[in-house]
Amino acid sequence: MVFTRQLDEDEFKACFVEPMTDVTATAEAALDIWPYVNALDLDEIGLPSLNDVGHVYRDARNRFDQVLIGTGRFNTLLVIVVDLGKSTVFGHFLLDLNKEYGSSGGHLRTV
Repeated sequence: MVFTRQLDEDEFKACFVEPMTDVTATAEAALDIWPYVNALDLDEIGLPSLNDVGHVYRDARNRFDQVLIGTGRFNTLLVIVVDLGKSTVFGHFLLDLNKEYGSSGGHLRTV
């Protein structure tokens, strides 16, 4: 059984140090995140569907990767936080781009 953990905003923000680096094209997967993702109850977290991985960002201290997965909810990403030192999924966070960046006009697209 895979245990999932939704991170609160403070836990999520503690998982990165600026500048974040886009490692989508170069990173090797530290682990297979899909068993974790498949264990999530989409209804419970308010998502109609999931898309593919769009980007992977690594924090400046090389502690965490943030794997951004597009969702069926407008301007909302599912972020899977991978602890690189432990090669485990630390948890997940729903990133609402409208809330985070104040966009209500549809200028941002989910991946």
